[in-house]
Amino acid sequence: MLNSPPKEQEWRSWLWVAIWSLVIFVTIPLARTIQTFVDAHWGRPLFGHLVIAITVLSGGTAAVHLFRLRVTTRANYFWLVSVAAIYIWYTIQLRDNPEEAVHFVQYGLLGLLTYRALTHRVRDYSIYFTAAVIGGMVGILDEAIQWLTPKRYWALRDIWLNFFGAALMQVAIARGLRPAIISAPLASVNVRTFCRLLALGLVLLTASLLNTPSRIAWYAERIPFLEFLKNNDSVMLEYGHLYVDPQIGRFRSRLSPPEFRRADAEHGKQAAQILDQFREDAQYKEFLRQFTPANDPFLHEARVHLFRRDRYLNKALENKDNPETYRYQITVAYRENQIMEKYFPNTLSHSSYVLHTERLALLQQNYLRDHTYDSAVSKDLVTRVREGQIASAMVLVILGLLLVDWRLSKT
Repeated sequence: MLNSPPKEQEWRSWLWVAIWSLVIFVTIPLARTIQTFVDAHWGRPLFGHLVIAITVLSGGTAAVHLFRLRVTTRANYFWLVSVAAIYIWYTIQLRDNPEEAVHFVQYGLLGLLTYRALTHRVRDYSIYFTAAVIGGMVGILDEAIQWLTPKRYWALRDIWLNFFGAALMQVAIARGLRPAIISAPLASVNVRTFCRLLALGLVLLTASLLNTPSRIAWYAERIPFLEFLKNNDSVMLEYGHLYVDPQIGRFRSRLSPPEFRRADAEHGKQAAQILDQFREDAQYKEFLRQFTPANDPFLHEARVHLFRRDRYLNKALENKDNPETYRYQITVAYRENQIMEKYFPNTLSHSSYVLHTERLALLQQNYLRDHTYDSAVSKDLVTRVREGQIASAMVLVILGLLLVDWRLSKT
């Protein structure tokens, strides 16, 4: 691998890439079961410990291999140690979700296998970038399959972890192992391959970034075998609006101010009746299943604000002996009620969720006036950039890559 390509046929090298990718995909439905089993027997931190152990073992194996080849340049060992340290550092940062660190093992190995398969044809430095892009594409498909899997969720952060795991492996190979067979000047055919793959990867990423609940609802209505997506509680990405209200604080919504006013005025009474039908906490999950961000964002958000208000109010009443916790929870309940009163006034007034005068007075007397409130409702909405901006930027980059490919084809 350092001085010559694999001795096996090229298709066999790519078969290993395909098999390992398939292993990654097949484990998706089993992940929760595996996590539960490990947590019950050894504890979740075991995932992080295993990733660190595998990283140290892999780095040590690579160092021994260099030593046997009589490579004495300190830079090689420095880069191997640095890459291993980055893997370990990221793993430690994921200590709250240690199972996420497994991405590094999965995609680090995928990056190695992809590099190995590419060496049959590619002998210049584009091989590292191409291998990283392929790893990123598999990572995007990985998250798409998770989105389609019950009780699994799509996450942009995981796409980054997948790509990062594959890309960091390329750094270890390029700077740590420094294969002698990768030294030729960039070949135009290899650059063209990279441009095409990167363009395809960006198409996949753009499709994910624009796969919003409204679009899901649109094609789920028209494609029979995708009808189950209507009630899928996992979304890829949602865009919305950030509200900064001087009297309340910050919250996010899928609705613009005109849409808020129109929905509350035209559908407030009907929305209140539906909310009253799902008054009990035991009915909350069923409500979220029936009224999703895709089919009724106004009603969905109203219920989540009310749930958060009532949950924190009840918690506060249980924590009167802890003044700091009590007042914080009172503040959350008060601010959520303010959001309902100001942005869902017609809906709230016709519902059974209006707070009694005594309860409202309790909130007003005890909330933290200097606390800057930021509601957790719809906190994952993207508000800093619009769908159109993302689509436009991606189209320009993809067209640029295709233009480079076309120009190189003429040389």
